Amino acid sequence: MKLIFNKTNAWCSPDDLKEEQLITFQRNVALHTGIHNNTSKMVSSAKNDMKSLYDRALISSVRREMVKISEFITISFVVFLTDEEGNIIDLVCSSPDLQDDVDRVGLGVGICLSKACSGMNAVSLAMEMNSIGVVRGKEHLDSNFDDWNCVCAPLQLEGTIRGYVDISFNRGQQIEFAIPFIKQIAENVTQKWMDNNSEVQQSRLEAVFHDYKLTAREKDVAHLWLQEKSALHISNTLGISEGTVRNIVKNIYTKMNVNERRQFSRKLAQCSIMTACSS
Repeated sequence: MKLIFNKTNAWCSPDDLKEEQLITFQRNVALHTGIHNNTSKMVSSAKNDMKSLYDRALISSVRREMVKISEFITISFVVFLTDEEGNIIDLVCSSPDLQDDVDRVGLGVGICLSKACSGMNAVSLAMEMNSIGVVRGKEHLDSNFDDWNCVCAPLQLEGTIRGYVDISFNRGQQIEFAIPFIKQIAENVTQKWMDNNSEVQQSRLEAVFHDYKLTAREKDVAHLWLQEKSALHISNTLGISEGTVRNIVKNIYTKMNVNERRQFSRKLAQCSIMTACSS
């Protein structure tokens, strides 16, 4: 496996595949030629509220990163964002001409870039090798990608692959310079943006409260207690007595097996991480 700068920046190309792995890519292309739309499967998956939530957060996060990256990359590029199964959930082109090329080959939201659907490409390689994948020009087994050089990185959140981000250029452009960019995008998305996404955080909290069988009123108090609000503040906010607030907090502590606010906050943080990993 090739290395860039140091061992933590490993990336792979089709040459790094074992012979039996390469055969599976070739076999899938023989069975499935052309670009495949997987919209029906995505619609079914979208019924999973948590998955839809993470997809929306990923899209928002990657788009923010691309605003910053575009300041440093002056050549035309296209960014594909896929879910964990390789289905495109967002696509951004930096120029109208590139958008025309993308439209011409039929790429868009709902297209599946997995090995089973599209053969060898940077997304399917990253999925196969669980690392940054680099695929150039005719290394793609689908001729629609012959004019592209592509690099893709997994988006791993708390031990779980949530999707893949791919940045692609015209085949005439060298691709190695983009490897540090794609690595930085992946790190920023998972470390900075996802953890600070209020919708994700709220969903995790609700899942934890549900697991501990908190009542609706206990949830109301727990949210405010977690924000370091006083019993008096919560009393005024919810229109209940201060004594009632303290009794509710005691009930919450009993259900969660904690004794004071710091333990309560710490346990919620730990449980939220576990919820994210299992979802």
